[in-house]
Amino acid sequence: MDKSFIDQVQKVLSRLTSVVSLLDERGRSIMQDSAAEPLPVPPGLEVGRPQVIDNRTWIPMQMPPIAYIVVHGVEAASVDCALLAYALLQSIGSMVPSADKNTITRSILRGDITSPELESLAAEYKIALEGEQAVMLFHISQPSRESALDLMSEMIPTGDDDMLVEINRHTVALIKSMAQVESIDELTQLGEAVEQTLMSETAARVTISIGEAKPSFSRINESYKEAWRALEVGYTFKPDTHVFSYSRLTLERFLMETPREVGQRYNHLLFNRKTSRLFNEEMLHTIEMFFAKDLNLSDTARQLYIHRNTLVYRLDKVQRQTGLDLRHFEDAIAFRMLLLLGKCGRDTTAAVT
Repeated sequence: MDKSFIDQVQKVLSRLTSVVSLLDERGRSIMQDSAAEPLPVPPGLEVGRPQVIDNRTWIPMQMPPIAYIVVHGVEAASVDCALLAYALLQSIGSMVPSADKNTITRSILRGDITSPELESLAAEYKIALEGEQAVMLFHISQPSRESALDLMSEMIPTGDDDMLVEINRHTVALIKSMAQVESIDELTQLGEAVEQTLMSETAARVTISIGEAKPSFSRINESYKEAWRALEVGYTFKPDTHVFSYSRLTLERFLMETPREVGQRYNHLLFNRKTSRLFNEEMLHTIEMFFAKDLNLSDTARQLYIHRNTLVYRLDKVQRQTGLDLRHFEDAIAFRMLLLLGKCGRDTTAAVT
């Protein structure tokens, strides 16, 4: 896309009442002579779908070098303006030079390719449409001189039917063939191995999320969206974990859909001013370990390096003050749910539908 084209687009957009920005994948303005600072790009945006974040309306698109349309404003007029700009740029998509395989595959993952287009593009770029596949996302959360693609290319073992796709400088997607993989758990083990290797060899921190396996490439964008969702949910509920599987986060995904005010109301039934001294950091760590060890007293005590009677004393203390005996399954489930409800809650006004 040459400079004259960008100039023409800029002239059209400048006539709109709302301020419209065109950004590349790193959040930098591609407008001519623009000195604007890069904007942090929110994760998990869907191509063609407007979403309001931090007083801006975002619409991702796949038209290099344009990756995002951003309108400064959150009212209906701003959303309409963003959709208008998106339609305008889509209508002249034929003027964009042919993309490479990475760009095409990224566009397929984001769901920006229709079924008829998918078949022709798959034939042109030699992409196999048959066979079960799943998406793994590798997100580098700490700055690195190397791009995520450069780092992951050296770390991730890939087969002939696998594809490594650069989503942005910090995120890489692995489209993994399931032909030689027994289950998603095996992909989780792969993710853990990559995370440990990367940390030990480069000190870079990577977070990995895994979507569910799909029976054909035509549905691979579903696995991609699930991987992003797993990343979002995992960050919320398990911030100390670095590998998340969509299929293993069923409860957390359900709770994530709970309105924030409802979650907070139920959480405060247990975690409030009266129990603040009881549920200090040490007690919460003890309880989390007790759950992680499947309510086994001996295993938990060994892991915490405390006497079994000390653990029993702490659990008795919780029972006396809350009425919940965490050694009983139903009480443990109730406690766990109330704890998680304090972390969840979706902002029902954030997304534009």
